[in-house]
Amino acid sequence: MNYFFRKIGAFLFVLVVYCISGKLSLYLSSIDGYSTPVWPPAGIALGFVLIFGNRIWFALFLAAYFTNTHFSDPTFSLYKSIINNPQNLFISFGNSISALFGGYLLKRFSDSKLNIFSVKDLLSFFVLAGPAAAIVSSIIGSFSLLVFGIIYRDFLFQTWFTWWLGDSIGIIIFTPIIILTYKWFLKEETGMRLILFASATVGTFALTITIFFVTRNWEKEFIQYRIKSDGQIISSEIENRIFENLRVVKSLGSFLSLQNNLSKKEFESYAKSILDETESVTALSWNLNIPHSKRSLYEAKLKNDYPNSIGIHTREESDIKVSPTKDQYIFIRFIYPLIENQSAIGYDVFSNPVRRNALTKAIETNNLEITGKVKLIQNDSDNTGFLVFYPIKTKDGEFGFATAIIKISTIIKKSLIGSDQNNLCVQILEGDSLHSDEVYNRNCIASQERIFSEFSHIHQTKIGSHLFTFKIVATQDYFEKNLTNASRFILIISSFLTGLLGILMLIILGKEKSIQEIVEKRTFELEKANRVKSEFLANMSHEIRTPMNGVLGMLTLLEETNVDIEQKDYLDNAKKSVLSLLTIINDILDVSKLENHKLEILPTETNVYKLCRDIQLLFQSDVIDKNLKLNLDFTIEDTNLHILVDENRLRQVLNNLISNALKFTPSGIITLAVKLDPSRNCIEFCVHDTGIGISEENIKRLFDRFVQLEDARTKRFEGAGLGLYISKQLVNLMGGEIKVESILNIGSTFKFTIPFHQVAIPEQSIKRIESQETFNLKNINVLVAEDNLLNQKFVRKVLEKEKVNVTIASNGKETIQLLDASLSEGTTKYDLILMDIQMPELDGLETTIRIRKRKDDYQNIPIIALTANNMDSQIQEYLENGMDDCVKKPIILSELLNSIYKIFSKSNNIKP
Repeated sequence: MNYFFRKIGAFLFVLVVYCISGKLSLYLSSIDGYSTPVWPPAGIALGFVLIFGNRIWFALFLAAYFTNTHFSDPTFSLYKSIINNPQNLFISFGNSISALFGGYLLKRFSDSKLNIFSVKDLLSFFVLAGPAAAIVSSIIGSFSLLVFGIIYRDFLFQTWFTWWLGDSIGIIIFTPIIILTYKWFLKEETGMRLILFASATVGTFALTITIFFVTRNWEKEFIQYRIKSDGQIISSEIENRIFENLRVVKSLGSFLSLQNNLSKKEFESYAKSILDETESVTALSWNLNIPHSKRSLYEAKLKNDYPNSIGIHTREESDIKVSPTKDQYIFIRFIYPLIENQSAIGYDVFSNPVRRNALTKAIETNNLEITGKVKLIQNDSDNTGFLVFYPIKTKDGEFGFATAIIKISTIIKKSLIGSDQNNLCVQILEGDSLHSDEVYNRNCIASQERIFSEFSHIHQTKIGSHLFTFKIVATQDYFEKNLTNASRFILIISSFLTGLLGILMLIILGKEKSIQEIVEKRTFELEKANRVKSEFLANMSHEIRTPMNGVLGMLTLLEETNVDIEQKDYLDNAKKSVLSLLTIINDILDVSKLENHKLEILPTETNVYKLCRDIQLLFQSDVIDKNLKLNLDFTIEDTNLHILVDENRLRQVLNNLISNALKFTPSGIITLAVKLDPSRNCIEFCVHDTGIGISEENIKRLFDRFVQLEDARTKRFEGAGLGLYISKQLVNLMGGEIKVESILNIGSTFKFTIPFHQVAIPEQSIKRIESQETFNLKNINVLVAEDNLLNQKFVRKVLEKEKVNVTIASNGKETIQLLDASLSEGTTKYDLILMDIQMPELDGLETTIRIRKRKDDYQNIPIIALTANNMDSQIQEYLENGMDDCVKKPIILSELLNSIYKIFSKSNNIKP
């Protein structure tokens, strides 16, 4: 079922993406509308075939058909679309088969894993996927257009070549993008590589498209200007010739109105004189209006003037019949020229509905009127025209119409005065914009007219009661003579260059990928070595800290016994040695974190003055022992200033610098100075001493790892050479920089700055428990979870000295059991748990997680971790999983007691 839905999803995805890209690509078609110089869907289709396989063929076929089908027609139906545009089926078939053919060629002769970064596969893609595959769609598409009459034979090669080139360029540009996107989705390629390739090719293609549209718009404007210019000339010429014909009719009317007993000879003489001055009027006639009572008289006159006349008659199609009896007749009395118009003599024009309508309006308005489009009775292959009726009354009282027979084709031919104008479609329409009938058209093919309807000129004029529209539209021949094809040329060349750029980018990215794979392999090996080193250091740290905890604990306990002055001196030296070893271990771990980029800076709200004051007090006893002075020069007025900084790391840097100053200053003064930059962008810390100083050549390597400026065989000062290196790295991580100035035998000054981010003074709380003086731990019940017997003994002894009730559990499982027993038996209720991390059966972290999931009184019991693990990520993990604080091994008594006081202080805080 899931496979079925995935198949349907892929089908719809391909259908939608191809349709959208196809509809957008239609805007890239050339102005003549027959071809598209670049066809991106060809590349998209091939990419989909390579990804989804041949089963996606029908989706491509439907998408191609929908792309070439217009749905804007409100009367659209699929059946009508197939019948009216059968070429779309063949074009869709060709496009989809072309994609299958290209996919077959690539899979047959190239890498089946779609490795488009290989130079060999790249050449195969460039030759097989583009030019070879595009031949199929271009041949089927262009020949289908020819067979179904969309293009002429003369344009077959041009259409085929443009089609083939457009598909080839579309494949070269867009198929790699589809493949890279798919590989990125599968996480086989990096997003950066996809972005680099897509941004280069798509960006260049977008620039190409922009230039194409600008150029094509310029071409359109040029064509529209030419159409407007030629259209104005043609429509003005047609209008002028029509009005010239109207003046001829009025001239004839004026002549007739002055006549008495007009003869045939007089009429023909005058008609001939004015017809010689115009080429558009093909004949002039005098149409007499008589009642039925005078029919016999006038038929006799007709017979006298025209012996072959049959009298007043009508026409039914091509048959001439004697006019039936009517109340009145309007018949042709005289006509000139008689040749080609012999059959018109005696014709009752009032019998024809079109002519009758015009005659009636002329009588009603007593003004000139024309018919609509009529088929002239004169025998001619092109006998479309209209009649002009001008009502006249002669001197002898006869009433009739001066009539001109105007042949439209003659007007059009005489109006087209240039070779370009002869290639235009000329339409004359009668009626308004809602209802209009075509009177005449020249050079108009329906398919061309739809394509080029955007390039047209329209002019309207009113003659009598008729509104005529002259529509001048461009044709294919007109375009070929006036279009530069610059936009098509630019699009083809630029797109081809874009494709070449894409190929070049693939080659470059392929080289980069191979190099990256080598680098990644070596990096993996180095990371593996670093990981092993880090794990070794962490394990060694844990293993060293555990016995050190026992040693320091026993020394602390021994210090609490009755010892004499000499023994106490021995104990102090032993404790200092242990703490010195602990410092070296911590420095080595910090270096390891820095090298692996795992040391994090965690800013907190910090009182700078209090921090500096605490550090001054911390070193006070050592300063007194060496007979030195340690001054604090805090020049910032606000001693309650709080900034956002990693307090522990800032303390570590200051401790390292003051410790070094203390070590290398045999006499004099050490000064810790703090000041704020005038711009308030940073805060500066300065440690100045009057010690032995540093030479210039040694300053250059002062901040390197494991560097000691003394010869190892004659060194006077202890140290591993890591303090300054760690300090520099920490300052950099905090966003600052550190500098040193020193004069040999005069002294040294270490300065560092960090960004100044002042924060509001945090809300103070009044602690009921602040220290041992204000709170007694007596009778507090503490459960200690610790598997090491020496550590158990130490913790029990130091806590019992504080009158604390201590219960020991050797692992997490025992801890859970003791908590359960406390609740079930109603015995000792524990107030605090000191939890070791690494224990057998159930470790401290899992034990804590289980306790936090309890639903009894022990769910929120305070838990302090006792751990030899020193990594920040490990400490953070403990706190995130429910532990309240962490004391690192080896356990220093003051740190343990302070942590306990802090835990109980939190539970007893009250707001002021």
